[in-house]
Amino acid sequence: MILINSSTREALKIFQPFLPIYVPVGIGYLLAIAERAGIRTRFIDEQVEENVFEKISDYIKEMDKPYIFGFSVMTAEYNRAMVVSKRLKELYPDSIVCIGGVHASAIPDEVLSNEHIDIIVRGEGELILPGLYKCIKEGRSFNDIESISYRQNGKIVHNNIASFVNDLDSLPPFPYHRFTSKKYDLGFVVSSRGCPYGCIFCSNRVTTGLKYRYRSSMSIVDDLEVLYHKHGKTFILFLDDNFLVSKKRIYALIDEIRQRGLDKKMTFSFQARGDNADYALFKDLYSSGFKSVFFGMETASNRIMELIKKGETVEQCINAVRMAKELGFHVSAAFIYGFPTETHSDRISCAKLSKELEIDMARFNNATPYPGTELYQIAKKEGALNIQNNYENFLSVSTFIENPFKKIPFSYVPIGSTENEIRNDILFSYIIFYMDIKKIKRILTTPGEGAGWFTAGEKMMETFKKIPALVFLGILLSVKFGSLFISMLLKRNTSISFGNLFKNL
Repeated sequence: MILINSSTREALKIFQPFLPIYVPVGIGYLLAIAERAGIRTRFIDEQVEENVFEKISDYIKEMDKPYIFGFSVMTAEYNRAMVVSKRLKELYPDSIVCIGGVHASAIPDEVLSNEHIDIIVRGEGELILPGLYKCIKEGRSFNDIESISYRQNGKIVHNNIASFVNDLDSLPPFPYHRFTSKKYDLGFVVSSRGCPYGCIFCSNRVTTGLKYRYRSSMSIVDDLEVLYHKHGKTFILFLDDNFLVSKKRIYALIDEIRQRGLDKKMTFSFQARGDNADYALFKDLYSSGFKSVFFGMETASNRIMELIKKGETVEQCINAVRMAKELGFHVSAAFIYGFPTETHSDRISCAKLSKELEIDMARFNNATPYPGTELYQIAKKEGALNIQNNYENFLSVSTFIENPFKKIPFSYVPIGSTENEIRNDILFSYIIFYMDIKKIKRILTTPGEGAGWFTAGEKMMETFKKIPALVFLGILLSVKFGSLFISMLLKRNTSISFGNLFKNL
């Protein structure tokens, strides 16, 4: 079996030299399950591999037919996965092509409309993989395999969904040893799954559900030990959707980290909600090595907070940020522009708030209606869902990463706004927030805390190799922001002007 991680590297190519390359976590867990079951499995990650078909031609020499190709697919990578999987079916017509991940789980019928796709794996795939593999190899019916969709006699069949993995410790340890490329950033741990909140823009619950499950503190710290002693990692990012749901488990984790002395050797970063934060907890986290926190603030409007069903208030987020800053945390935050009923004033209020709170790093993303979300249904109902080239334009960071000469069309623009207005407000917000030399210097030189474009633990020679790319990036960003200023000069009646630039600053 060959597992493949498709990549949006083409869309990110301007920034790719400066961004860490993260391990495909879903594929990692499937590799661990396959290894435990004695299934010979290879994987290919297009983030680090140049020629996927050449690699596959080598790998299949050691495998028996029918060849099984499995893709784990996020929405933005869907088109690339379709291109590669279709070509594989042409090269190896007797092979079985399986698609899993958030995108396929959300819209299995649409994905199966591609004739070269044989099976959709919905939800969490670890527990069904061994049985599915055996079923394919033995040529048996798929009727008894839970959580899959497939075609039978020309009709699409959806088998019952399997239960989520309730005991995460029952899964084998994450196989960091399988990801040997020096391009990878291995400094991460997944300590929980699921999130009990109902944000209308989040698609993760399609695969992980609303039920919150977490690993034991011992198994988590075992991973930290592996990362520290075997891979030399000292900065660890916890990839949990919502780290602080259970305070009881956080304190158990803190105790285990301290008992093993890792609070003196490593630093940690995590994602949190404002309403889950309290002073005593954050103080204990900070003293245990947790030095960096990310808040999904989303908006500065309580009206929008209610509309997106965030389940918290702007004031709770503000208090959490101020508390974290007071304790010494490096604080990052993200805002989303382009929600229904949102105005220019709502968006600029986000930029002003990020500045007032002295957040260390901020992102301003465009709202993206991923399949499986309530926002997707809202966009469809409004007739505003814009799907181009198999969802290639479903990128929440498109405004910032896009080539200024070849813009990426938004996947959704709410009634009452225009794409140009939202794009300009995003660029305008970055100007407001990052018009600070200290912030820019920190982004370029500080490893670990969400940045470190010129460090990331690399040797000096590798750093110098990035200089031409930085020059090119600087030119493109100058064009992008220059166009914004020209627009502000020429269109005095636009929602953005030099006057309110300085007013908002």
